[in-house]
Amino acid sequence: MKANYNTFSFVQQILGIFILGIFFLPSCSGKLSTHGTLNLENHINNVLKNNMEKAEVEVLLGPPSTKSTFDENKWYYISNQIFKVGIYKPDMIRHQVYEIVFDEEDHAIDIIKYDLSDKNEIEYNKEKTTTRGNESTILDKLIRSKRTTLK
Repeated sequence: MKANYNTFSFVQQILGIFILGIFFLPSCSGKLSTHGTLNLENHINNVLKNNMEKAEVEVLLGPPSTKSTFDENKWYYISNQIFKVGIYKPDMIRHQVYEIVFDEEDHAIDIIKYDLSDKNEIEYNKEKTTTRGNESTILDKLIRSKRTTLK
């Protein structure tokens, strides 16, 4: 018995590659995502103009992204835009941090803006730190060796 195989013609192969390409093309276009407080630039100027209190700022901008650990009168609002293409590392396109400083009566007195140029790259220390309590003494070694021989 002779097997009858229909091979794909050249046109069918090109058409198949074209259809597969259409399905994979959107994965190469990239994705822009926004994180943090939205429309921050539109509302931030009203904070100082209207001499707003903390409660008013929270109503206008929402809760702060973070508050200062050491000074309860400093609030931070953070906004980022990140662009990611396929499997590549994402690129940060826009990074804005607004620091709102309040006085003792909870009125906004200053706004400091930080952007992508103010961002610092963190370099990690490659040295190893020894931990205490893990060193074996001669007495520990003797006791351990006695335990293993007794078992």
